[in-house]
Amino acid sequence: MRQRIITGFIAGALYLAFLFVGSIPFSIFIASIAVVSYLELTDMKRIRLFSPGVLAGASAVAATVLSATFMGGHMFSDLYIKLLILLVLILLGSLVFSKNRFHAEQASFIFFSVVYIGLPFYLLVQLRLEGLFMALFVQITMWATDSGAYFAGRRFGSHKLAPHISPKKTIEGSVGGVIAALAIAFIFQAIFRKPIFTSWEIQWTVAIVVSLLGQVGDLAESAIKRFFNVKDSGTVLPGHGGFLDRFDSLIFILPVLYLLGIIS
Repeated sequence: MRQRIITGFIAGALYLAFLFVGSIPFSIFIASIAVVSYLELTDMKRIRLFSPGVLAGASAVAATVLSATFMGGHMFSDLYIKLLILLVLILLGSLVFSKNRFHAEQASFIFFSVVYIGLPFYLLVQLRLEGLFMALFVQITMWATDSGAYFAGRRFGSHKLAPHISPKKTIEGSVGGVIAALAIAFIFQAIFRKPIFTSWEIQWTVAIVVSLLGQVGDLAESAIKRFFNVKDSGTVLPGHGGFLDRFDSLIFILPVLYLLGIIS
């Protein structure tokens, strides 16, 4: 627990420092985290790190995230489509020339990993470009959800939420996470006196949506880890696992915020 707290404090402080700075430093920082998260996924699949497919995927993830700072809208859409087309061509070429060391299942997993990781982290950078307080609100709401779910689950948890995926998570913990997220919304209201979104009602609703769907994202990553029979996605954060373990909720919630028009 002591190691977990120390790691969480240092990593959280570093993340918040880059979040406050924003711009190119934040984009590079998040691109680095995205690439490591992608490599954690491909490592679960036991795909060789220096295979052409894995390296092409890592390059596509980095280019996707970094493009948020330098282009957006139709320019990004055009780049993203071209990146995916190029990636597919490289993966198909690897199938031909790898002498059966690289196969279609691995190629499909790499393509999934690039989309699963690249686009949400692009949206994270885009969210910061649209405003510090909005990005801060979403991030702190997710942290509050994790903490609220953990402590409520330990104190009151008795009904399993998804035992086939994550046996330790409980319905009581999930409710505690939502309550903690709403508490953050009211704290923001008390501090800033002006809603980050168009109204306080929308801000409260966003807090609930972020909390609930963030928990779904956490369960989705747990399902992936259970399939590959691993406890953590990586070891880069002692006591916490890998970067994917820390960003699994945001990876799910950010595309939903985009679909709802909260991120443009």
